[in-house]
Amino acid sequence: MNRRFAALATLLCAAAALRAAPAAAQTDTASTPPSTPAAGETQGNAQATPQLQVPHVRRSLNVISYEEIRNAHVADAQELIHNLRPSWLRTPRGMTSFASPIDVAVFKDGIRLGSREALVGIPITTIRMVRFYSAVDARQKFGGDTSAGAIEITSQ
Repeated sequence: MNRRFAALATLLCAAAALRAAPAAAQTDTASTPPSTPAAGETQGNAQATPQLQVPHVRRSLNVISYEEIRNAHVADAQELIHNLRPSWLRTPRGMTSFASPIDVAVFKDGIRLGSREALVGIPITTIRMVRFYSAVDARQKFGGDTSAGAIEITSQ
């Protein structure tokens, strides 16, 4: 009977660990520093409560948030995107790009500014959020020639 009980307990523990694994995979705790005990607490106490780390939300691949913008320490939108999401500035390759070069379209508050050269003239202090749209999404939202995608900048 004890063997069955031990096997059942082991199986339940394994199932609980498997259920908790996906939630742990969706959080980013690498940038959270380990917490230190307060002045009155002792580290040697085996009965001390475990220190909880606050999980950080994963960053989006298609959005640069206000918090990321403020922590970037760059001068303009081009440097911001180049440092945080360099894949947005890559142009597609193929026969169409050799025959007629295509570039990512830049929009600020819904108004088209041009291509990637327009990013240099946008100071970081005026930016609230930056979003990248793939070619299909950009064509649905903005229309026109957005075959390399679009970068939309929302100002404050």
